[in-house]
Amino acid sequence: MGSTGLPARASRTARPRSEAPNAHGLDVHIVGAGNSAGQAALFFSTYARSVTTILCHGDRLEKSMSRYLIDQLATRPNLRTIFGAEVAAVHGDLSLQAIDVRDSATGATTRLESGGLFIFIGADAETAWLAPEIALDQRGYILTGSDTRGTGRWTLDRDPYLLETSVPGIFACGDVRFGPVKRVAAAVGEGSMAIAFVHQFLRDAGANEAKRPAKRPHSEAPRNVQAAAG
Repeated sequence: MGSTGLPARASRTARPRSEAPNAHGLDVHIVGAGNSAGQAALFFSTYARSVTTILCHGDRLEKSMSRYLIDQLATRPNLRTIFGAEVAAVHGDLSLQAIDVRDSATGATTRLESGGLFIFIGADAETAWLAPEIALDQRGYILTGSDTRGTGRWTLDRDPYLLETSVPGIFACGDVRFGPVKRVAAAVGEGSMAIAFVHQFLRDAGANEAKRPAKRPHSEAPRNVQAAAG
């Protein structure tokens, strides 16, 4: 979420590559400690006067950020990290001018000049409405493909398709699916893949149905029975 302008731009999802040039000469603040926050900090540090990463709960980046990103961040002289803090308030008239940062341990609040506030704290999977037959991970994301095998719920002899859930014929794609990539482009691609898998599933279902022996009408007795009766 970005708040380089208030209130019009306060609720827009941040896109570091496109937003970074607009931060030229500004003091930018990023909330988050994952790879998305680290990548955003790198992009903004190229344009902004300073970039400050604020960690709401953590005391070190290694807990949630890849080592290669931490090493790259350490090479940027205009980037710093504030540990164990949270944004308590934002200030500005037509645009963001300052933020209040509160120390989680002491409760002390510091006001910092800021021209951009971006939030990268992840998302929650809204899957509580799904039937219990569809397997989820501990955080509520839908398990698909090979990940469904370990749940013990897959009942068919064939392997599940890449985007197929633990219920054959039901597919999941996008951010709600368990997986490391949470991007719009990935979700769009998975959506088109899911359609292809649906067609494949229906073709397989039709082929299996065609292989089954035709059932005799209840009124038609087997020929050998008719002969014996005669």
